[in-house]
Amino acid sequence: MSKFIQKFDITAKYLHWISALVILWASISGLYIAFFELETQIKSQILSFNVSITTVFIPLFCWRICHRIKQGTPQAHPAMSALEVKLAHVGHTLLYILVSLVLISGVLMMDHDVTIFQLFTIPQLLQQQSGIHFFETMHLYTCRLLVVLVVSHLAALIKHEVMGRRILKRMI
Repeated sequence: MSKFIQKFDITAKYLHWISALVILWASISGLYIAFFELETQIKSQILSFNVSITTVFIPLFCWRICHRIKQGTPQAHPAMSALEVKLAHVGHTLLYILVSLVLISGVLMMDHDVTIFQLFTIPQLLQQQSGIHFFETMHLYTCRLLVVLVVSHLAALIKHEVMGRRILKRMI
């Protein structure tokens, strides 16, 4: 078993786990709303919370991107092949791109003003129904792709952990 433990800094770790919680919550609750019949009030409360939490998350995610660009990432585990390193880089890049697209499309698809945690209101940004529809469609498909990519990310983590590479330690 390898002793490779090069870690991310504390800021990267916090931003990663906040991102993970928000993305997992929004994905799981969004899928739940999509596939199960709920009382209108419960559905409305979940949607309102999702809009609030993801809107508040946008500046944190921007900070995460800037931090990643500035700080870089630890070296790949020495036991990883060149292909695995390339796949990890592509996978992480796609995660950042998809999360960005999900957040942007989520804001632009709103067909009404939105109140964030009952603290402030963001006005509807687009007025044309065709634009709103475009971003609704984009949001739907990018959310689906994001779920696939998150599952792949978790599968890769499990694979590396089972192989004794202990890469999770870098983010804890």
